[in-house]
Amino acid sequence: MALFPRLRPLALGLFIILIQSRCAAQQEAPEDCSQKEKVGGTCSSYEDEDDVDLCLEKKLECGFHANCKNNSCICVDGFEKVPEKGNACEDINECKQNICHESAKCENVEGSFLCTCPSGYFQYMDVGPLGKNITKCKEFSCPEPSSDNCSDEQALLCDFRAKRKHLCDSLLEMQGATDTKKQLQSLLALLDDLVALMPSGNKEQGHRFVTEMLETVEVLLRALAFALPKNTVSTGSSNGTELTMDIRTAGNQSQSPAWLLQDSIQMKLNWEAASKGGEALGLAGLLSYHRLGPILADAHVEGKEWERVGKSPQCAQVPGKPNYEVLSTVASAFVGHNETTALRAPVFFNFSHRTAESKPDLQVICAFWKPVNGSGHWSQEGCTRLDTSTDTSTHCRCDHLTSFAVLMAFYDVEDWGLDIITKIGLVVSLICLFLSILTFLFCHAIRGIRTTIHLHLCLALFVGYVIFLMGAGNTGNQTTCAVVAGLLHFFFLSVFCWMLLEGMELYLMVIKVFNTHSLRHWHIFLVGYGIPAIVVGISAAVNSEGYGNLRNCWLKMDKGFLWSFLAPVALIIMLNAVVFVVTVWKLSQKFADINPDMSKLKKQRVLTITAIAQLCILGTTWVFGLFQFSNQTLVMSYIFTILNSLQGLFIFLLHCLLKKQVRDDYYRWFCKDKHGKPHSSDKYSNFSSTVGSNTLQAPSTLKESGI
Repeated sequence: MALFPRLRPLALGLFIILIQSRCAAQQEAPEDCSQKEKVGGTCSSYEDEDDVDLCLEKKLECGFHANCKNNSCICVDGFEKVPEKGNACEDINECKQNICHESAKCENVEGSFLCTCPSGYFQYMDVGPLGKNITKCKEFSCPEPSSDNCSDEQALLCDFRAKRKHLCDSLLEMQGATDTKKQLQSLLALLDDLVALMPSGNKEQGHRFVTEMLETVEVLLRALAFALPKNTVSTGSSNGTELTMDIRTAGNQSQSPAWLLQDSIQMKLNWEAASKGGEALGLAGLLSYHRLGPILADAHVEGKEWERVGKSPQCAQVPGKPNYEVLSTVASAFVGHNETTALRAPVFFNFSHRTAESKPDLQVICAFWKPVNGSGHWSQEGCTRLDTSTDTSTHCRCDHLTSFAVLMAFYDVEDWGLDIITKIGLVVSLICLFLSILTFLFCHAIRGIRTTIHLHLCLALFVGYVIFLMGAGNTGNQTTCAVVAGLLHFFFLSVFCWMLLEGMELYLMVIKVFNTHSLRHWHIFLVGYGIPAIVVGISAAVNSEGYGNLRNCWLKMDKGFLWSFLAPVALIIMLNAVVFVVTVWKLSQKFADINPDMSKLKKQRVLTITAIAQLCILGTTWVFGLFQFSNQTLVMSYIFTILNSLQGLFIFLLHCLLKKQVRDDYYRWFCKDKHGKPHSSDKYSNFSSTVGSNTLQAPSTLKESGI
């Protein structure tokens, strides 16, 4: 029993040592974090979402290029973690991964990279092998201008080349553009500006401008196709310029031909001709210029059909020379490569145009614009007009690509006699019209509604003749020519409306001689000026570009626009022709009662003069104009020119010199004797073609007037 008390201190010491060893072992053993989240090398003391978020508490530092999320550091795009540096993120060098296309140069920047193109290359986006957009480069250089020094030319040449350079520079501005159609419309607007800059008076300079522009645009659009969607792209400008392109990748070209359709032109092209070995893109394009035809007029034409113009026996009998007009719009056709001088398959065009006029030796020609020494001319080489063509549609087949159009070649009959007769006749008419206007204004003996009609007929005809002589041949400025054509349209229509009133008044005087006519001043002014203003206003609103053509400032034949003048004129001529026939018939019946003392020969002579004068005054001589457009009817042209250019002379004779009241006033003005008394005019013929009063009161008036 005495042993246990002695062992108690020893047991207590051993227990204490055992407890200390266990605590030391617990401290050295690793902590189990299977049920907890380890943060920063220690076990956290929370086990659910309600525990502390170190990102929110800002107790976790992630550096400049990382974001703290879910108690960890995540690098931003373009950076990656470096294990040796803990939470630090460093820039990724993407250029080591060959991320840019081989045609582009890779440049690494912090957090990203840049794919740039070398100088002289156009940058565009394309779909890569993995379906991602990648940057590619396409070599592009704007064609150099001709060797002419801009400083030695007119300022127009400098302006043109500045616009042309802007056209090339705009290609670089389109890089990365999202609204493709809007960008294309901007390019077409630039083309319209270029066309507007081209001189219409200086043909040689205009041809050189066109050649430079066509070359520039073709190169530009061929490069631009790489940046456009791979499908059919079609757009246009407000001035009528149209662009259509069919763009396909190399593996997506079908066996069927490419059809490009526009309002007035269609092009059919085999994809075999549009493609080239080694090219990654198939392209067929068509660009039509609405206003380019007049600028390319007067250029030389070469071809078999052109050489046959004017060689017929009929043309050998009259003076003239071969001439032509650009019948269709001018269209540039292009593909994805520039080896287009000899295509592997032909290309077909269908041009819609107005009906060709009836001309001597008329030939409708399929032609293309051939660049030569910085300028160019029309040629038929390699192009054939197909038999399927119609009056309003011309089908062409060509074995190459460039700019095409349909030419209307004809033998232009020249006769200086007609030109001289016209100018002399108009000058004589202007003098007579001026005298007639003074007479109707100051001769009190013939005042009345009929004289008012005479006066305004002379005024309208006088102004129309002056505008015709001074501006009808001024085709150099399109705007001025259009204004001149519009004024001529109005005043010549006004002339015919006053002629209609002349016919109505004559009918009331001769047929209804005892009845008072009902014409009033507001009636005649509404007809004489109101109807022409309405017709011209509607015509200009419907087709504002119908005024002015290549040869003179008059109405164009396109779309039947000339009928806005011919239709009302034809109606007035028919009505006045009826009045003329009835008037002459009545005069021939009552001629014996009107002036029984006149001999038969004198009666016939007076009646003939009266008939011819009334023909001119009533406008019925214009029917001869329907037969003056052929070299077979040159006599008709002379008749038409003589009668209508001398219309002012006939008015002066009929309404002034042959009227007794007017002759009496002339003598009072110019032939007074020294006592102030006028000489008698009884020795002059009593014949007068019209009456002075507004209403014929009795047969005695007819007898006095001599109608």
